[in-house]
Amino acid sequence: MHTANADVQRRDQDEAAWKQLRAEHFGERTIADGQGVLALDAPYRAEDPAVVPITITDERAGTDQPPIRKLWLVIDNNPVPMSAEFEFGPAARSATIAMRVRVNSYTYMRALAETADGQLYMVKRYVKASGGCSAPIGRDLDAARENMGQMRLRRVRVDDGDAMRTQLMIRHPNITGLQMDQLTRLVEPAHFVDAITIRKGDTLVFDSRMTFSLSANPSLQFNVAGTTEGELKAHVHDNKGNEFEQAWSAVAPAPRTTTDDGTTS
Repeated sequence: MHTANADVQRRDQDEAAWKQLRAEHFGERTIADGQGVLALDAPYRAEDPAVVPITITDERAGTDQPPIRKLWLVIDNNPVPMSAEFEFGPAARSATIAMRVRVNSYTYMRALAETADGQLYMVKRYVKASGGCSAPIGRDLDAARENMGQMRLRRVRVDDGDAMRTQLMIRHPNITGLQMDQLTRLVEPAHFVDAITIRKGDTLVFDSRMTFSLSANPSLQFNVAGTTEGELKAHVHDNKGNEFEQAWSAVAPAPRTTTDDGTTS
């Protein structure tokens, strides 16, 4: 019973933290229950707090309801709670997005959507994980930096059916500024991807801003409209001013199965 009471108290404190975040980022705007508009899939207890797979699903895609134009991901108890923001363009088939994130302590995770009519909606999940933002950096940091900016693009199978998404994988250490180098035993300065833009030809799929809450070697899954012509182009920017660009005239076909860490079988 003591554990249950402590859990309830912790959640109440987390809701108090959200009130301040809400006022800071959304002011007095009304935020409605997002059920039926968007869904947030996240594990209740994460196996690895530095690599927590989440999916925000656009449940209005293909309907006649005002579409989702913007998404925000808020991880209440991360050092920078406003973790990612996405703005979708005409070349996006939906606002569904999947990624891997760091979770620093037990927290509510929230997905907020703004639809074309200016309405705000929110869904939330409670996630039990801790230490994701301070988890040790991998041993081969020099190799990670040498390969920084390399990108792969491919189709991934969502389930056993024919549903597929496009996946962008970026080589980048995504250092939080809270992590210790295992060799030098020094805390490394923050160095992370802070913006990703995807276009199909000259038409925007999405423009995004993010923080070090995204896991090392960021991976994003998204849906591209099949009616838009042109190459898929990615532009990636990090907080040290590095920019990386790549274009693909064709996307590699989906393997039979794809795991959250990008391996296939």
